[in-house]
Amino acid sequence: MNNPQSVPSGDVAGTRIQSVARASQLLLWIAQQPRGATAKEVSVAQRLALPTVYHLVNTLVDQGLLTKDASRRYVLGRSASIIAQAYLRGKSVSPGLLAAVRELAERSGETAYLADWGENDIRVLASVESSQLLRVAEVASGPYQHGHARANGKVLLAYAWPEIREAYLRAHPPVALTQATIHDRAALEREFARIRRRGYAYDREEYALGVSCVAAPLLHDGHIVAAFGITVPTERFKRQRQSLTATLLDVVAGADRMLDMDDPDARQHGA
Repeated sequence: MNNPQSVPSGDVAGTRIQSVARASQLLLWIAQQPRGATAKEVSVAQRLALPTVYHLVNTLVDQGLLTKDASRRYVLGRSASIIAQAYLRGKSVSPGLLAAVRELAERSGETAYLADWGENDIRVLASVESSQLLRVAEVASGPYQHGHARANGKVLLAYAWPEIREAYLRAHPPVALTQATIHDRAALEREFARIRRRGYAYDREEYALGVSCVAAPLLHDGHIVAAFGITVPTERFKRQRQSLTATLLDVVAGADRMLDMDDPDARQHGA
């Protein structure tokens, strides 16, 4: 009788490979460091032995995901841009985020929409129309113009890396669309600082007369993933601003939990 073949542990459903996890965590951490990092800094931050760090970073360098800059610090390599560009070109919205947009529209009774950074610009990923008779139409998916004057755009700009924000505003010079539009660069920077302090943004007829909005960021480890917004006829917004803001923040707070819907296996295994 033949002996049954043993199944390698890496082929068992649900198995996680520790070395891959460590390399991924290391890569993500370095990506968040504006100046990159030395092997010793990685060792301290990731709580890994220095020899282990060298094995990991050397492997990532070989694959082009990391490289060393002129200061001998590890930074993202050219291969990392392939992953980034592929992600930014994607147009699909995860079931968890779609569920959150639908919940926001249902609970607020207003038009809700979701935006994030596209390849070189801000884009609308999805929107759900209000159930009310007097409403703002769905926000069309695709490129999102005049981000400086719109609540979701201001949230994305406020939480973006400074160089990304600068590049966007250089490519899209702020202009006055209404008398309420903030278009002075210094005033915009003060507005972005306020948004980061309080955690949400308002557009009170800055983009279009008769329309007001509130938006908030979905953050992961302090970095913005997307922005959720509600767009409302101004007269109703004036009466319901506080309750709409509270509803938005509550939905966004639960959005990270709703993302678990996208990966039942991760939920089962506690990953």
